[in-house]
Amino acid sequence: MDDTTSETELLQASLTGDKEAFGLVVQRYEALVCALTYSATGDIGKSEELAQETFIRAWKGLRQLDSLGKFRVWLCAIARNLSHSFVRSSRRDVGGLDRGAPLSAAVPGPDEIASEKERREVVWNAVRRIDPKYREPLILFYRRQRSVSEVAADLDLSEDAVRQRLHRGRQLIRAELSSLVEETLTRSGPSKAFAVAVVAGLPALIAPPASAAVAGATVKGAPAAKTLVATGLSGAILGPILGLLGGVFGCWCSIKNTDSPRERRFVLKMVALVWVSLLLLVGVPLVLMLTGLIPRSSYWVCFTTFSVVLFPLILWGNARQRQIQIADGTYWPCKYTPRRITRSGVYGSFAGSTFGPSAWLLVLTWLARDWTSFAVIISCDIIIFWAATTICLRRPDRFWSAAFLAFSGLGLMTLAAVNLRWNAWMLAYRQMSSYDPINDVSLGTINLIIVGAYLALGMPLAWQHLRRREHGEGSGQDVT
Repeated sequence: MDDTTSETELLQASLTGDKEAFGLVVQRYEALVCALTYSATGDIGKSEELAQETFIRAWKGLRQLDSLGKFRVWLCAIARNLSHSFVRSSRRDVGGLDRGAPLSAAVPGPDEIASEKERREVVWNAVRRIDPKYREPLILFYRRQRSVSEVAADLDLSEDAVRQRLHRGRQLIRAELSSLVEETLTRSGPSKAFAVAVVAGLPALIAPPASAAVAGATVKGAPAAKTLVATGLSGAILGPILGLLGGVFGCWCSIKNTDSPRERRFVLKMVALVWVSLLLLVGVPLVLMLTGLIPRSSYWVCFTTFSVVLFPLILWGNARQRQIQIADGTYWPCKYTPRRITRSGVYGSFAGSTFGPSAWLLVLTWLARDWTSFAVIISCDIIIFWAATTICLRRPDRFWSAAFLAFSGLGLMTLAAVNLRWNAWMLAYRQMSSYDPINDVSLGTINLIIVGAYLALGMPLAWQHLRRREHGEGSGQDVT
């Protein structure tokens, strides 16, 4: 094998236990991985130790990678996770980080050691204040011998984006230290013996079965838990479904407020029809998409179909229910809202419709460790719930107005949270080992999904609200 061998061929050879092939992979990624670990630790020696550990873990876990095309992203995630774990553990130590010389460097004299250590401390004190968004490209740029194109390929960015981040990174470094930082980072790359040291430390790999088909199945077999975590983080898939779960309380209230056996049977059939449609048009396609049996676009077609069909179905169901009420003699044309609402019913209805639609946001913030956003979203939910229930309990005739206003408030809060924090959540997701590029959703796409979902779910509510206002909102209604 030589340097012209494709990465996929090298990785496939590595799966058979070929350490020489994996050594070429190490040579291709050593600058990137060492830059990531140094960016997190500021310790050249420790960064190379972590980089070596990264490649050894990649060697051991290569068969768990579901697609060899995702190797670079997966390798970077391992490096970042190891670095972050080291930094967290180092903060608990009294001595902090020991920024010594690289493992592969020749042993210098005492004066040279002290001088070099002091220079590195000065450099790191300047560099560590920079956001990782700018620090990683800056470090990699000098270790790549000032090659913007290589940095762009390593970090999966455009060359323009790399240039902008480099420019911003240099601005953030104090002017009097810039020349020292550039000189030191240029000399701090891994030595030529780095790949040799990694290959020498690789454990023996058990040879795979002779059948290529069996080997392929081993590579593609990903744990189910990883798929579920990735899907939960994408938000755009599970978010609308979690929002729909708030409708369970509405269904329960509709069944409780029927006045005849015939009407109750019809409402039960309508509820079953809606949830079966949800299962067939959203749940089943979601499972098929996650297992790779249908493309992602097919799932969105099914989800859009469900959203479009839902509103006419609800309108038809309300009209048919009114016909049954007229035939059974239970229809009250001047009282469209329930004549009596229990206090527990009010709390139950608004709890489901308030906390259900925002549950997916809480999942995202928890997984991204964005505790500030988590607290803000929870606080907004509590305020909306308190305001809606207070209005309804004091003025039972304003039930539908309170429901409509609460739903609108949730929609605005969701859009605000997503537009302010979506890129940060997706960035945190991309740094996890469970990251799958197929689950990447742009800010524009998630905005369209949220607006579409809230419009589809809000139109029936707005329609009911307007009808109640037109006929005078339940003048005889009371709360018990």
